[in-house]
Amino acid sequence: MLKPPKKKSQPEFAVIYRAYIRAGKEEDYQNAWEIVAHYFVKHRGAVGSCLHRANDGLWIAYSRWPDQKTRDASWPGENAPSNELPPEVRNAIRTIQECMDSERKLPDICMELVNDLLQK
Repeated sequence: MLKPPKKKSQPEFAVIYRAYIRAGKEEDYQNAWEIVAHYFVKHRGAVGSCLHRANDGLWIAYSRWPDQKTRDASWPGENAPSNELPPEVRNAIRTIQECMDSERKLPDICMELVNDLLQK
């Protein structure tokens, strides 16, 4: 039996967001993230996204993009939420911002995929 050739990993770019979510706001945060993630996949070129809950109210979310250029071009304007986005997405971004514990805010992390064993 012949094995199919190994799929070559495609370069990808990921943006990782870390935030502490205020108690009682977890469901609002999840729902809002889903609205934003679906929009960027359907309309702005994102490959996908994941949302993780860690310890002590820390949440980690990331979006995957085919490359950094696509991601950079997908985010309209400097301020979030941009008026270029549909109202539902702008409202979801505001909800995400309101759910975050601003006393414990962490910066975004951007990175380029070098090796993804899940794709091999």
